[in-house]
Amino acid sequence: MHIDPHSHHSVVIVGGGFAGALTAIKLLDKTEVPLSITILEPREELGRGVAYSTTEAVHLVNGPAGTFSLHPEEPDHLTHWLAENALRYGWTPPADIAGSFPPRHLYGTYVRDELRRAISTARSGSTFRHVRAAASSLASAPQRVEITTSEGAAIEADEVVLALGVFRPDLARQEASIARHPGFAASPWDAAALDRLVETDEILLIGSSLSMVDAVASMEARGFQGHYQVISRRGQFIEDRRNAALERDFLAERPLPTTARSLLSIVKAERRALAAEAKDWQALPLAIRPYILPLWQKADDTERLRFARHLRAFWDVTAHRAAPDSYRAVSKAIAEGRLRHRPARLQAMKPAGRLIAATLKTRSGTESHSFGGVIDCRGHQLHDWRRISDPFVRSLIESGEVRPHSTGFGIDATEQGDVISEEGRVHRNISAIGHPLRGVAWESSSISEQRLQAIALADRILGKLTPFALAAS
Repeated sequence: MHIDPHSHHSVVIVGGGFAGALTAIKLLDKTEVPLSITILEPREELGRGVAYSTTEAVHLVNGPAGTFSLHPEEPDHLTHWLAENALRYGWTPPADIAGSFPPRHLYGTYVRDELRRAISTARSGSTFRHVRAAASSLASAPQRVEITTSEGAAIEADEVVLALGVFRPDLARQEASIARHPGFAASPWDAAALDRLVETDEILLIGSSLSMVDAVASMEARGFQGHYQVISRRGQFIEDRRNAALERDFLAERPLPTTARSLLSIVKAERRALAAEAKDWQALPLAIRPYILPLWQKADDTERLRFARHLRAFWDVTAHRAAPDSYRAVSKAIAEGRLRHRPARLQAMKPAGRLIAATLKTRSGTESHSFGGVIDCRGHQLHDWRRISDPFVRSLIESGEVRPHSTGFGIDATEQGDVISEEGRVHRNISAIGHPLRGVAWESSSISEQRLQAIALADRILGKLTPFALAAS
């Protein structure tokens, strides 16, 4: 079957999570010519993806609502939407809505509703269609791109946007032997798996960042009374987000560092200075955040990989702190002596009747423990496209339409997000946004970064289309 979008100006967005939905919103809001947009997304609802599909009320966005408007020119847009809509969607907002941390599912509803609004108010003649299928292959030409779906349909478009989000890694060797064990939860967002663990005595949590907070908050909400053991390779442990104020723009005082070592040295010195003044270290990410993109793009691949190997764990727990309300479950479990965390590496697991036996490598040696449950809290963090088993990703690489980024994170592209083929050709009608650009722009997983990318991407696409429409009119 062949699908013709019936428009001279057509865009196919592959992926209907946050990044894909936001790109469609910006295109529909900004276009001055009739536009045909198709989103390929198997999920029923657009705008949710993995992060905002959870329905658990204790899974919260990890930043205040006042910073998460979809429209930077209207910073109060989300807070106004929450004031008008939160109650009917089952959430009672506090008096300070801008400083609140709403449920992630509700934020996904906000994105969904904004997309519906953009569709209904789009320029006359514009069309929008959600095809509930995955992409299976792509073939590019100088003026057109053809996408084949998992249902066998072929869709042609002037522009294609790869908004593929994150991918779950295949089960590691240590997990494969217990994959079917009732005590194993391969995801902290698998409600049915968590339900089975409520009556257990002790749960092993693999990973100590935001996904761990989700797991503990979910188990505490279910009435779990047992113990948690949290392990991570470096022993880092996430904290909750506090209202720290920006103290000094310390990176503006000198040329930006070009090595991971020099960056670490400068940040450590600033942290010591803050401690000497009895000020909160959480002022650090506020000062560093505006420089992440230039720091990453200024560094060479050797330094980028050095950062990923040695400093990523520290950066993750520094920049990505937890919502205070959900973190209270973690604090409560610690205060009650039911949660401990330490550096350890999982070496092996095997079924032991109703329990799971785990072998851990710690700083003092090798230990064996049995747990009533194990929750993998490492998140959906497979960014190396050479290891992703998704058929469309494999097809893109095997066909040479894309090439993995030299860092091993995402795919190669220009700084503007135009995808680069295996032979080094820049596609002028295939772009990427969000997670596929981790190698190009490290923090491409964040709402603020994807928001800026979506605005710039919509401007680039419409900038190419509008002159042709004016010439033809």
